[in-house]
Amino acid sequence: MQSSGQDTARAVAALLGVQLLFGTHYSAARELTTHLDPIAWTTIRQFGGAVLLVGAALVLRKAWPRRGWGLLAVLGLLGVVLNQLLFNAGIQRSTAVHGALVMATVPAQTLALGVLLGQERLTRRKLVSVALGAVGIAALFGVDQLAVGTGAWLRTRDGAVAERFSDTVLCGDLLICGNAGAYSLFLALSKRVSETTDPLTLSAAIYACSLPMIAVVGLPAVVATDLAAVPGYVWLVAALVIVGPTALAYILNLYALRRLPTSLVGLFINVQFIIAATTAALWHGERLDDRTVIAAAAVLLGLSLRFVPERGASAG
Repeated sequence: MQSSGQDTARAVAALLGVQLLFGTHYSAARELTTHLDPIAWTTIRQFGGAVLLVGAALVLRKAWPRRGWGLLAVLGLLGVVLNQLLFNAGIQRSTAVHGALVMATVPAQTLALGVLLGQERLTRRKLVSVALGAVGIAALFGVDQLAVGTGAWLRTRDGAVAERFSDTVLCGDLLICGNAGAYSLFLALSKRVSETTDPLTLSAAIYACSLPMIAVVGLPAVVATDLAAVPGYVWLVAALVIVGPTALAYILNLYALRRLPTSLVGLFINVQFIIAATTAALWHGERLDDRTVIAAAAVLLGLSLRFVPERGASAG
């Protein structure tokens, strides 16, 4: 389907809105998982998002899909359940800046999946882009420290030596990396169905499919949480996250995915890093150390190469 210039401009605007919502979400999620168990918060978020999306679809009398519910269930597992569970568990251990930078690997992962699924054409420049991203993430993960066994990577977010690997920033980064993988596969698999289904209907159907899955693992965690002890401002942040980065962002992302290449949708995630780093500095006082700067330079340079068409080839 060929998009008009106006449709493309609207899709790009929608993507920028998604990045603003998701970019501020890193610091918000870090705050939320400080006061709420990640599994409990993920469950609350998904139920809240489902109420908003399904409710809006019913009020607007949207026609529900008659077939393809198996694929929708898979999309719900990847794009909602695993995506949010791994992210919240990871951000509890890591930082907002690290989380945004790890999520910047999504374009490389969506590119690889797009090639495997026949949606993308592999070129030399794209390979260089992926390689630079891999180098940047390796630097962020401290692969050099792992190789020489310095133990510097066994640190918590506060800089203390961790008693368990599960408490380390690296563990958090790896969980977020798994989240990025699930989201990349979600983007690749939802490309075709997003071209023929209304974004609100598709978002509502995906969230509806995710509810039974998250309920099994999440409801016990919610019951075990002392919700009355959670500060009031945390619930305000939670409400904003449910409305913005949860419900609205999914609709905008699927709207853009319907009109733009999958890899370009993923590429806009680089904007998240700028927004996330700024928000994290203002909210939690996070700063970019030398290693993070090097990693960010490599990842963002690799991302920028995707905008430059290769000689003798069209951009894509």
